[in-house]
Amino acid sequence: MKQAKLSVSTMQRMATLFILVVIMIALSFISDKYLNFNNLINIVRQESTLIIIASAATILMISGGMDLSPAGVMALTSVILAKLCVAGVSLPVAIMISLLVGAVTGLFSGLLVVVTNVPPMIATLGTWYITKGLAYALSHSYAIVQGLPENFGWISKYVGPFPLMVVIAAVIFIIFYIILNKTLLGKYAYAIGGNAETARLSGVRVKTIQCTLYVLTGLMSSIAGVLMSSRIGSGDPNLSLSGIEFEIIVAIILGGTSLLGGQGTLIGSLIGALILGNLSNGMNLLGIGTVYQFIVQGAVLIIAVVVDLFLKGNGVKIKKIRKA
Repeated sequence: MKQAKLSVSTMQRMATLFILVVIMIALSFISDKYLNFNNLINIVRQESTLIIIASAATILMISGGMDLSPAGVMALTSVILAKLCVAGVSLPVAIMISLLVGAVTGLFSGLLVVVTNVPPMIATLGTWYITKGLAYALSHSYAIVQGLPENFGWISKYVGPFPLMVVIAAVIFIIFYIILNKTLLGKYAYAIGGNAETARLSGVRVKTIQCTLYVLTGLMSSIAGVLMSSRIGSGDPNLSLSGIEFEIIVAIILGGTSLLGGQGTLIGSLIGALILGNLSNGMNLLGIGTVYQFIVQGAVLIIAVVVDLFLKGNGVKIKKIRKA
């Protein structure tokens, strides 16, 4: 039974990696501006915030949860960070306080799900509305630009040839890769996603694990908000209007994580994020507007879900054949 699941997961990763390679080869022929170091690094930098949030959100989805609040948390974090800096709070302290926003909102969403049994989609969508509304209220719907310290744009620095944002995203991805594959938290996430009741009867503190994963996802959303604020040089309530929460879900599902939980990998989510980044970059190079990029992302999501369901169906058939 375990071998059947692994074969399906491996099949999905190979298919997703193949799609990424095909897209990159096609773009290298279509545009002579695509295949150069600066452009490729720019793709990764553009997807850094998505990778950061998806690193935690993947484990959450493996456990059977879902979070639609990252965009709201990013916006609220951005505004609070800027207001604290304008009020004279030092940047490091302001960042630490701002990161609490994500942890608290993640805990709020987690408690709604595990204590009141509100469906994850509804609970986190409500959190999105609350955080987004607070961001607009605190900033009076305007970006906070005046009065920010000179070091507010610290994220623009480089570590060798690599942007600091890319380095931070890589470090966070590695940390969560270790968490998923080398710790009990990752093991329990798979167990809960596979069968929460069985995990509970086996001694797993299901509600505590689920809350922890929501807190981690919220915290990563706040980190992404801090990084984006530093990059654009303001506290903006309109931060991430492009709908990063849906891009995250697209990348995670595209990477092979099951909507039903119990299966998924961070490597798959990373490949999914890079597919979205390459598609977006390629369309920008070709002069294709944002409106059409949304259409492509929607089509990619539908295709990813269909492929996921198809492969899961084949996995069930393989399992039945082996039992017979």
